[in-house]
Amino acid sequence: MDLELNAVNGVTSILVWSLFPIIISYVSLKSIVFRKVVEGTPTTFIKDGKILEENLKREKYTIDELMEQLRKKDVFYVNDVEFATLETNGEFSILLKKEKQPVRWGDLFGAGQKVKLPQTIIIDGNFIKEAIYEMGYSLEWLKTQLQQRESTVEEVFLGQVDHLGNLYLDYYKDRFIEKGKNNSES
Repeated sequence: MDLELNAVNGVTSILVWSLFPIIISYVSLKSIVFRKVVEGTPTTFIKDGKILEENLKREKYTIDELMEQLRKKDVFYVNDVEFATLETNGEFSILLKKEKQPVRWGDLFGAGQKVKLPQTIIIDGNFIKEAIYEMGYSLEWLKTQLQQRESTVEEVFLGQVDHLGNLYLDYYKDRFIEKGKNNSES
């Protein structure tokens, strides 16, 4: 707008502000540590029906805000909640206790088991050792599972294991599908 200003300065500032988010996104995709610093990590607010007050304080969340988020999910009683977390994008996720969840076909034909969350044990080709040990498995067990699938950890984009030991692997390149194998075999 000012005729005395150099157009190169304006174009340079537009390029810098345009490229900055792209560079941040790219580095976040490549580095778990950088992603945790920039985006943060989810915070657990309720576990086993108990409110974790220290986590609420750390996130500067009041009990009124917590109750509002629960009501938005049609939950009015904290004891009905097995697990509630504040995601890094600000969304609120909850898992109801098994007896408070809607009835499913499998529930009608047997006693329900306590719901346990699957654990992510591989992200971006890297082992998440804490999660592996938390599930009661060892790094050697996981390496054996990968060898049985003729894979290496570097090929795995995401790996999860449930409480029954079923292992799900999603590969960077879906080479197993191309060979006619299922890449999510347990």
